[in-house]
Formats: sequence, structure tokens, C-alpha cells
Amino acid sequence: MCSHSARSIRFERVDVPGAVISGEPVLLLCEYNLEGAELYSVKWYKNNVEFYRYLPSDVPPGQKYDLVGLYVNLSKSNHNRVFLERTDLNSEGSYGCEVSTEGPEFRTIIFEKDLNIYGGCLM
Repeated sequence: MCSHSARSIRFERVDVPGAVISGEPVLLLCEYNLEGAELYSVKWYKNNVEFYRYLPSDVPPGQKYDLVGLYVNLSKSNHNRVFLERTDLNSEGSYGCEVSTEGPEFRTIIFEKDLNIYGGCLM
């Protein structure tokens, strides 16, 4: 009988609000369990376009990419969260959190959820 253990990663808690009033801030949460593996990266996407990346090996580890409607506060964002200082109608869309581990496993998990924006006007 052959026995071996494969490490898996899993989400512990992911929170993307379903609906927000335009102008309000948003906290996006992505908590995960690496089951002993080493974190390679956490990436956030809006409509399949990357807007935030956390790589522990980079200095600084958190980077944001400009996207219309996304106002990322880097000082309040890390490997588990992204803080949007405010929202507008352009903030609406499908948000995804992607977590990847280092080798030799190189495992990746992805979670997506829609964020709807109500009221206010385009900024």
C-alpha cells in the first residue's frame, strides 16, 4: 500500500459585499489555509483584470494596478485584504481572489463574487 500526503489549500473566509452604496468604502477579504505550503502570491481581479497583487518576496509586497472605479489604499491592504477607499458605479463587477503556493506543488485556488453598486453617480 502506497501512502503519501498531498497538501491542499482552501479558503477559510472570503468576503466580497453583494451590494454597496456608491461612495462607500469596501473591504475585500480573502482568508485561506495553506496547509503548511509556502505562499507565492495573492491576486485580486475585477472582471478578470488584475488590480492588486501581494507577493511576499517583493519589496514592497503589495502592488496595485490602476483600474477605473478602483481606489485601493495600499497601506490598509495586505495578503488577506484589499481596502477600497471609496466606490462609484465603475466599481461594480465580478471580483476574484486567487491564492497560489510555491513549488513543488504550485497549487492555486480562485473565488469570485459580484459586487453591485447602487445610487450616486459616476466619478
